[in-house]
Amino acid sequence: MQDNENLNPASTLPSRSTLKAWGVCLTASVFFFYEFVQMMMFNAINPSLMRAFHITAMHVGMISSSYFLANIIFMFPAGIMLDRFSTRKIILVAMVLCVAGTLLFSVSGDIYTASFARFLTGVGGSFPFLCCLRLCSRWFPARRWALVTGVVVTVAFAGGAAGQTPMTVLVQHFGWRDALRIDAFLGVFFIGLIYFKVEDCPKAFRAAVF
Repeated sequence: MQDNENLNPASTLPSRSTLKAWGVCLTASVFFFYEFVQMMMFNAINPSLMRAFHITAMHVGMISSSYFLANIIFMFPAGIMLDRFSTRKIILVAMVLCVAGTLLFSVSGDIYTASFARFLTGVGGSFPFLCCLRLCSRWFPARRWALVTGVVVTVAFAGGAAGQTPMTVLVQHFGWRDALRIDAFLGVFFIGLIYFKVEDCPKAFRAAVF
């Protein structure tokens, strides 16, 4: 009987796309969607932040850049972690960080707390693209990877669009703090969706590798 160590993991990949594979990867992609909302929403809340904190555009830029600073610092460690730990667990932890950062931002009373909140959100934002690629490479045959990656990126850009006009409407109707709380509630919903739907890999792949 052949030992698991001698199995070629690539030979255990699905030979065709399945509804379950699409369900797993599309569900994981809502994390990418959510992160693009966080990335792009500053156009909607900039004027409100300047009035609330009595700051200039330069200070708003400092708060906004905290997100991308976290991306720069944590993108490389994110790749290392994905090589060692469960993709599903990493997505859930990263999503919790994003939601926590969004909630903290909604109650922040100064630019330092707001910057830290954005940094925390940016830490979580270092993971979605890599996580989605990891899942796609395990759930789909190689000939489908370009298509699936394109779909995942499309979902992410839909999040970018949602962070513009829809977020502006929320800010106009509820104020920027409550708009961010609604955004955080959406994140909690996504966490539950990912918890129940996303799996690391097909059973055959798990048996060969783990």
